[in-house]
Amino acid sequence: MANTFLHKTLYFAGAVFTALALLTGCANRGQGPQGGPKDTTPPFVVKSTPKNGATGITDKIITLEFNEYVLLENPQQNITFSPPQKSMPAIKTINKSIRVMYEDSLRPNTTYTIEFGNAIVDNNEKNVLQDYTFAFSTGDKVDSLQISGVVLDSRTLQPQEGLTVGVYQNYTDTTFTTTPFDRITRTNKNGEFVVKNMAPGSYRLFALKDASNLYYYGSKGVPVAFYEGIITPELHLHARVDTLWKDASKQAYDSLVVNTFPEPYPRDLLLKTFEEPVMRRQLLKQPKRISDRQIQLTFSVKTDSLPNITLLHDSLSLTEWYHMERIQRKDSFVYWVTDSTLFKQDTIRIAVDYYKSDSLFQLTAARDTFALTYKKPTKSKKEKKAEKENENLLTFTHNMNKSLEVYDTLSLTFAEPIQRFYQDSIHLYTVENDSIETPVDFQMAFDDSICALKAYLLFYKDFEQKYQLRIDSAAFTSIYGKCTTKFNKPFTFKTLDKYANLYVKFAPIPPNAIVELLNSKEVVVAQSEIIDSEAYFEDITPGEYALRFFMDENQNKVWDTGNVAEGKQAETVYYYPKILNLRANWDVEEEWNYLVLPFTMQRPADYNVPKNKKK
Repeated sequence: MANTFLHKTLYFAGAVFTALALLTGCANRGQGPQGGPKDTTPPFVVKSTPKNGATGITDKIITLEFNEYVLLENPQQNITFSPPQKSMPAIKTINKSIRVMYEDSLRPNTTYTIEFGNAIVDNNEKNVLQDYTFAFSTGDKVDSLQISGVVLDSRTLQPQEGLTVGVYQNYTDTTFTTTPFDRITRTNKNGEFVVKNMAPGSYRLFALKDASNLYYYGSKGVPVAFYEGIITPELHLHARVDTLWKDASKQAYDSLVVNTFPEPYPRDLLLKTFEEPVMRRQLLKQPKRISDRQIQLTFSVKTDSLPNITLLHDSLSLTEWYHMERIQRKDSFVYWVTDSTLFKQDTIRIAVDYYKSDSLFQLTAARDTFALTYKKPTKSKKEKKAEKENENLLTFTHNMNKSLEVYDTLSLTFAEPIQRFYQDSIHLYTVENDSIETPVDFQMAFDDSICALKAYLLFYKDFEQKYQLRIDSAAFTSIYGKCTTKFNKPFTFKTLDKYANLYVKFAPIPPNAIVELLNSKEVVVAQSEIIDSEAYFEDITPGEYALRFFMDENQNKVWDTGNVAEGKQAETVYYYPKILNLRANWDVEEEWNYLVLPFTMQRPADYNVPKNKKK
């Protein structure tokens, strides 16, 4: 009884003391412990069932137990199962454990690998257990060979993250397009990959962007890469010499010990991705009447054959009733209706004869008929008045809103096709002392002889001069009888000292190379061939640029992608390893031995990185 009373008394006293301590802590927030350092230690496995590296496994459930509560971050993207599974295994986190349940039957005598990547994190601070791998075998051994390397984009040499890298042992010409890989892995943010737990043998190696988890090359138009040779994984035995010291001060050694260790090979494999063009059928989309006087035909792909349109109006016997606008992209055609009795009608009926692709992508002749209706948009009284006042006015735009670049051509772009012009109504002058005008000889050129929408003034440029362009009324007349009004505009060209020049000397000289100058957005701003071991880039706007070239194997002046079925790689690209800062009125000379650095080290490290993010 006494012991019970004493126990209760002590418990009550302890509770009172705890409450007082809490009140004191609330009243003095600046005193007492404020928490220790932030936890930066990732979770670790304390037990697994079965053990990592176990053999003879038949149970399809894997349990990993950790030292703390864990979560899985983006398991679909971070976790890789090899061999690939038809039905993705179920993965659950339960307190301090992760459970993996295979759905597919386990193959006999096969090593299974689970690569968790960056998926496993602790519950509190999200510390990542990086690149944890679990392996087991249904046979009597765990295969331990592996190969490694890096995947780059063949055009930009950028590392390719998140690609599936896979291997085949029994490979035929159709395996890659029909059969899942034997073993897989994924590339990390640096494009690096390691295919683990491989059995002895010979393999073919591939990589692809596999968003659908097919684990084979199911469709074109996605990044894909292949290694041309056959790969045989091996373990190479290496030796390391270690020193045994006589004492802790390491002033004298007792003996040398040679330790041997195995390393897997090959480990420097390079894959370069490309995208094969997707075959699309040539089809005619629904034609449009984009204005009362314009009919547009658009195809699904570029076409080399011109469509033929026929007017289907019995009351109108018209033969030449349109002008076809010059083809720009070769997939779209615009027809300007020239007969007023036709374009004033609400509906124009036409037949189109063209070629379309069948299901086997063979071109066959086709004919379709269409009724194209145009309804004028509703306009306010003010808009109608303005339209009435300008109904005979031909408008145009120009490129003289600011100083022209030295390589610009003075141009006028008209709202309607030009039927005629009077050159003696167009006047070009140089201007000195803001008043003295001297006529300049020039020639007129047009983008099309039949349906001209753009006019160019060609003349010798004096970059030190100011210019004045004057156009008299009715200098240009459209196919609809509209005329231009008076126009007067001063303009200048930038002077040569506002530009930079770049000269690149090659040693050795790459054969059939096309050298490209790229701006900060990786857009090609200039191209050059190599002449007498040098490439020239003149009159370049100052700024930061990158430099690369590609081996133009077929000498067609454009970079060509690869072809998986033909075993053809994309044309090889090399990058100059430095960003070039081209300054106004400077001549920059660079020497480039493109064979010095491996592909993984060529692309400048800070290229395309915003300045505020550069390290």
